[in-house]
Amino acid sequence: MTQERSVRTRRLLLRAAAGEFAAHGYTGARLQTVVDRIGMTKGALYGHFTSKDDLARAVAAEAVRAWEVLRGELSAAAPDAGTELRLMAERLVRLMDDDPVFRAAVRLTAEGHRGHSERDLLATVAAHTTALVRRAQDQQALSADHPAVVLADLVTAAIFAGARSGAASATARRTRLDGLWELLGPGGPRCRPPSHPPQISRREAADGK
Repeated sequence: MTQERSVRTRRLLLRAAAGEFAAHGYTGARLQTVVDRIGMTKGALYGHFTSKDDLARAVAAEAVRAWEVLRGELSAAAPDAGTELRLMAERLVRLMDDDPVFRAAVRLTAEGHRGHSERDLLATVAAHTTALVRRAQDQQALSADHPAVVLADLVTAAIFAGARSGAASATARRTRLDGLWELLGPGGPRCRPPSHPPQISRREAADGK
């Protein structure tokens, strides 16, 4: 097998396994289903991965790399922490929707199958989100009424909604995020003016009330 073909086969196996892990979790995933998805044999799979655990670790590592690339891109491009936080959340929701490898890794991590423990995907996302929230609060882009870790937990909960069961759709995650941004807008909800100013009756106006 040429190196190019080997790389292509490994990629196919990773994506097929990701679909299985994302749908059924680690315990429910079946290696036979993985190879059946792409018309391969278990022998071909074992030529690249020694076990289901090895395959799950590879999925997790691939997702961590995707996250690190995303984090670097946004850190370089975003003008401030508030913008970076919003862009990060939107991009992560898109990854959850479009990338089966990332979606599978999130579910595996949520179930406790972390791959390389020093590179826990959900833990690194949560830590980075908390740091961004703190910076956004310092820059007065977010209300400082609540601890940064609490707000960060709300953001990550919206991004990864349904990760453990695979139940939440991308639409549900985006709806949660939109509601969260509305709540956590600049200055916090207490500083937002009412959508419609209170109406004053003609009698109250005449009485100077």
